[in-house]
Amino acid sequence: MANIGEAGGGGSDRDHAELEVRRCRANLASGDLAHAAVHLGRALAHDPAAESAYACLGELADAAGSFEAACELFKGDGTSVAPGNAAAITALLPGQGRVSDAVELLGALVAANPAKPWAAAPWFSPDLALSLPEISIGQAVTAVWKAIGNPAPPETARALTPWLALARTAASRPGLRADVLCAASALARRLGAHQDAIDWCRRAEERDKQSQGVASQHTLIMLGYAYRDAGQPSQAIEAWTRASARKPANADLMLDLADITFDQGDFAQSQRWAERAAALDGSSPKARAALLAAQFRAGGDPVDLVADIAPLIALADLSAAHPDSSYIRRCVSRACDGAPWLRMVPPPTEAICASYGELTRIEESGEGRIESVRSYMTSLEAPTAMSLHRARFPQASIEVGPVIEPDPRVPVTTEFGPPLWSYDGTEATATVPPPSTAALEVVHTIATGIWADPLVAYDKAAGFGALDTTALLGLLAHMPAPREPSWVAIGREHPLNWQRFAQVWVCVGILHHRTDEPWPQSARRALLLRLLFGPEDWTVEAAAFALCVSAWCFPAQRAEVAEVIGQRYLHAAKAVGRRPTQLHDPLARILLICPDVDPEIARQARTALAEEREAADATDVGQLKESLLRRWKRRKDG
Repeated sequence: MANIGEAGGGGSDRDHAELEVRRCRANLASGDLAHAAVHLGRALAHDPAAESAYACLGELADAAGSFEAACELFKGDGTSVAPGNAAAITALLPGQGRVSDAVELLGALVAANPAKPWAAAPWFSPDLALSLPEISIGQAVTAVWKAIGNPAPPETARALTPWLALARTAASRPGLRADVLCAASALARRLGAHQDAIDWCRRAEERDKQSQGVASQHTLIMLGYAYRDAGQPSQAIEAWTRASARKPANADLMLDLADITFDQGDFAQSQRWAERAAALDGSSPKARAALLAAQFRAGGDPVDLVADIAPLIALADLSAAHPDSSYIRRCVSRACDGAPWLRMVPPPTEAICASYGELTRIEESGEGRIESVRSYMTSLEAPTAMSLHRARFPQASIEVGPVIEPDPRVPVTTEFGPPLWSYDGTEATATVPPPSTAALEVVHTIATGIWADPLVAYDKAAGFGALDTTALLGLLAHMPAPREPSWVAIGREHPLNWQRFAQVWVCVGILHHRTDEPWPQSARRALLLRLLFGPEDWTVEAAAFALCVSAWCFPAQRAEVAEVIGQRYLHAAKAVGRRPTQLHDPLARILLICPDVDPEIARQARTALAEEREAADATDVGQLKESLLRRWKRRKDG
C-alpha cells in the first residue's frame, strides 16, 4: 500500500476527498487495486460531488479490466457496503448498461443519508428520466421522499435538487403512470415545489379516469396532501372527502380529515371524522386521541373555559400511556392551543404594571430620569408587582387607599410555612434573600417561551430541580428583568409580563425539587402549598398552576390537588364584589383546567367569569382605559 502523508487537522469534506483521491492514484500506480478502492470509497463518502473521484473511478475500472470487476472491489464482505463504496458501485453500473439499476440504487443510498449530495455525481442527469422504465423512476423517487421530512430541511432540499429536476423531466413524459406522478408529487411538496405537486396529482387523476373511469383513492389522497402542503385546506378537504367515498374503511384517511378540519376550527366536523376513524379501528390510540381533542374543542371555547375538561384530561392520560407517540402529544398541544394557562400565562392586569411601563417609557425615551413621583392607588395589589416597581423606581412614593376585607395581606394558612411576603402597613417585603447568579441563569435559560401544553411545561421545567429551596423562593421574590430581546419587546406592551411568566416556570420547576421524596411528605408539595395559601399574589396562581400540572401528570394526586385549589379559589372568591381583586380571574381559570374539581365549585367559577365578561362587554373600551388611568394619579414634585 502506497503511503501518502496525512492532512493537517480540520479541513473541508472536499479537502479530505481530494487527499483520498491522491492516495487512490498512488495505489493505482503501484497496482494495489484493493486499497485504491478503499481510498476511493472514502473520497466519495467525504464528498459525493467530487469530480476527481469519479475520474479516478474510471481509471480504477480500466485497471481492473471492466466495470464489473471494479464493482467487486467495493463490495467488501458482501454483508454490508459503506455509503462511499455504494456510491462507487452505483456510478459503475451505467457502464454495464444497468442505468435503471443505478438510479434505483442511488435512491436507496439517498434514503440512507438524504443530506449528502449523492445525486451530484456526473453520471446522474435529469434527462435519464426520458428513457428509464417508469417502475424504476417510481421506486427510486419513492425511496427518496419517504426518507425525508416534510418539509425537507434546507440543506437536504439543496442536496435533492437534482432529484426534483429528474421528477420534472419524468412528469413531462406523455402518458406517465398515475402512481409515478403521485410519487413525484410527494417529493415535490417536500421540496417546496407545491404547484408542481398539485399539477402532477391532477394529471394522475386524469390518467386514472382514462384508464379506469374514476380517480383512485390513492391519487385523491396524494392530491389532498399536495393541496394541504400548499396551504389550500379547503381543496384538500374536498379531495379527501371524495377519497373517503372510494374506500370508506380507510381509518388513516379519516384521521387526516379529522386533523385538517380541526386545524380549520371546524371541531364538530373533526369530531365526526374522528368518530368514524375510531369506529373503524377501536383499538387505535391515534383515533382515540383525535376524538378526545375534537370533543374537548367542540364542547366550547377554551378561552372562555366553558368546555368540559374531562376529554382533555383523558387525552393527557392517553399520552402518558403512549409516551412515544408524537401524534398523541401533538393532539394534546392542538387541543390546548390559544387557551389561557393551557398554552400561556395571561398578562398581568394590575394598575401598578401600567405605572411601571409608563415610567420605564419616560426614562428609556430620553425624556428624563424619574427623580420623584408620588402616586395613589385605590387598592392594594400583588406584592410581586409592587416590589418590582419599588426596586426599579425607589424614588417613587406609592400611597394606597384603605385595605378592605378580606385582607389580601393575610395568608389563608401558615401550616406549610411562613408566607413569601411580610407587610409593614401596605408595603410588602420579601421574607427570603435574593437568588444566586447561578439560579438567575437557570431562570433565564428555561423561561424563554410559552409551552405547547401543561405536559410540555412539566418536562421543560426539569432544570429547576437542581436548585435548592432558598434559590427557588429567592427567584420568586426577586425576579430579574428579562434579557431575551423578544420578551423585552413584549414588556413594552405588557409591563412585568415576563416576571409573572417566569414565576410560573419556577413553580412548575418546584415539581422537580427532591423528586426522591414521596409526594405526601415531599418538600415540593409543602413549598407549593405554602405559596398557594399565602397572601394574594402572582405566586398564588403560579403555585396553583404548578399543582394543576402535577395533577395532569400524576393521577394519584388529583383528588388532593382539586381540593386545595378549590379551597383557595373559594377564599379568593370572597373578595368578589367587596373589593378589587386580580387573583380571582386567573385562579378561576386554573381551577377549570384542573382534573376532578368539585362540579359545584367549577360551576361557581364559570358563573363568576361569565358575569365578569358580560360586565366588560357592556362597558365601552375607552371608558375602561380611562378608568384604569384614573386609578393612577401620578404627579411630579417640583
